Amino acid sequence: MSDKPQRRLAAIFMLDVSGFSRMMAEDEAGTLNQVLAQQQTLIAPAIRSHGGRIVKLMGDGVLALFPSVISAVEAAAHIQADAARTRHLPLRIGINLGEVLIAQGDVFGDEVNIAARLESLARPGGVALSAAAYDQVRNRIPYDFEDFGRHEVKNLPDPVQVYFLGEELTSLPSLRRSTQPPKLPEPAPRRGMRPAMLLLAGCLGAAAAAAGIWGWQQAARQGSAAAPAAGRPAASAFEGSPVIAVLPFTADALQPETARMLSQDVTRSLAAASDVRIVAPGSSRAAAGLLPGEAAALLGADFVVAGHLPGTLLDGVRLEILQAAAGSGGEAGAKPLSILPPRPQEAAAPLAQQLAASIIRYFGRPLPELDLPDVPDGALLQLFTARSLRQHGNREGAELALRRALRMAPDWPEAQALAALWHLDLLTGPAADLPQRAAEAAEIAAGLPPQSAVLQLRALAAQFAGRSDAALQLAEQLAEAYPNDAQGQLLRAWLLHLAGQAGGAQNVLDHVSRLDPLPQPMVLTVQSAIHLAAGQDAEAAAAAAEALALEPAAQLAWVLHCASLAALGSFDEAAAACARLKGAPLTLDQAAAAFPYSAAAPRRALRTGLSLAGLAGRP
Repeated sequence: MSDKPQRRLAAIFMLDVSGFSRMMAEDEAGTLNQVLAQQQTLIAPAIRSHGGRIVKLMGDGVLALFPSVISAVEAAAHIQADAARTRHLPLRIGINLGEVLIAQGDVFGDEVNIAARLESLARPGGVALSAAAYDQVRNRIPYDFEDFGRHEVKNLPDPVQVYFLGEELTSLPSLRRSTQPPKLPEPAPRRGMRPAMLLLAGCLGAAAAAAGIWGWQQAARQGSAAAPAAGRPAASAFEGSPVIAVLPFTADALQPETARMLSQDVTRSLAAASDVRIVAPGSSRAAAGLLPGEAAALLGADFVVAGHLPGTLLDGVRLEILQAAAGSGGEAGAKPLSILPPRPQEAAAPLAQQLAASIIRYFGRPLPELDLPDVPDGALLQLFTARSLRQHGNREGAELALRRALRMAPDWPEAQALAALWHLDLLTGPAADLPQRAAEAAEIAAGLPPQSAVLQLRALAAQFAGRSDAALQLAEQLAEAYPNDAQGQLLRAWLLHLAGQAGGAQNVLDHVSRLDPLPQPMVLTVQSAIHLAAGQDAEAAAAAAEALALEPAAQLAWVLHCASLAALGSFDEAAAACARLKGAPLTLDQAAAAFPYSAAAPRRALRTGLSLAGLAGRP
């Protein structure tokens, strides 16, 4: 990584919390916690999902760079709209366009000062743009701007023209249109909301999103007399392996989260499909509220599947398969190909597998038959509730709902495997206890059929027990049986890295990023570990930092952040990172316990970094 200063034209994005000093005086600890939570779950995901890069966090403020003003404005609009809907702290945002000097991870120049001045002029809940930025978006995006006149900027001789975007942000349920999207001047795919933003938006935006998508689909059906009938799979003529995304389902009578959890179950059921690529649930759920064409562009999908539940789960799901199509001017669209009407069900539990079979049959691909679960409908609803609460960060409520599901269906393999995975807690559980938890989780899953989660648990337990060959064999079995399971493929990349097979690990990790195209904490954590083992300390620290921005409790990422910062000579920052580990202060052996290397070189790189960070123990 070169330290030579670079000049670059960029959209400069400045954000801070309105009234921060007053709120800190009233409740210092509470305000700080809200600021950190807002940065980590709302602001950072929105910036990255729109192609921006966070340069630094400054207390209550954020400085970021974007490749275009349009993407910066859309990120700002989504942040302000979601902040208003979820009653977050009031924010002000300033956006400028100009040349900046980038050096040592920071940005400098008068254009940055102008962005800071714009941010201070913005109204709470609003966005202020310079004339240079306004010229890039005028008549190109469907938002109204107000001319706020010229204003002085410290240390600059000429005043700056200011434009406001603000009032519409808090009144609209979604800035995504419920009609065909306008033609955009940029050919690059528009990035959508990140999972953390969508979870915060919750049910408030679900009704509007459902109405928008469903209304658009109805209009598309009425205007598309040439759309193929359900029995004629036009997708069979598609060359290569199609990329398919199952969008979050919508519903009339059911809770929105029930419909969304069903769509994720359908995606999991498609993990065993071959000769296709299925977009993982972690990325697909970020498409909630987007038009099908926008979702396809966000997820890099050739086809999208939209589903709507007109009644209960037993009334079935209406599916629509659409193909992504690029219109004139780079506009992203989608054309309906097939409509699969809802089929009444005798039980809810087999529904996801049956929907998956219907979808994959349309593409002429096989889906191995599985034993359909015979569990009460109430148990399935409790499992949906558990998964939803876990995604919202309510772990206590999630575990309670999972226990209810297991009381209703004590022999249900899926619920038992989920309980074992949550006990393992690979991402956020204490690093020092991970070997023990891996063995316990494998014991919990003992005797269960070899579904994806069970194979993952057995492979991890074998690796921690020193049987790396057996672990890799299980990972290969997992990859063959479930080629579209992003989590299983990620575990395979992790195990290859632990075995010192850097090239194979990176190849599999690249494949994971195609299955799960939006950044995920554990993917970034594995990437950080690969960088550290290769001596790419700056890249390792950056990847770990990005993982922690998405999941602040990610323990493996904290270990890697500590080790990579120390390797870079940033000893104070490394010590602070190590202090964030659960159970800190930990010894070197305890911190490294979560990394069961069977290869000497990557183990040595990690332990050297932890030793430089000041952890007690032999490197």
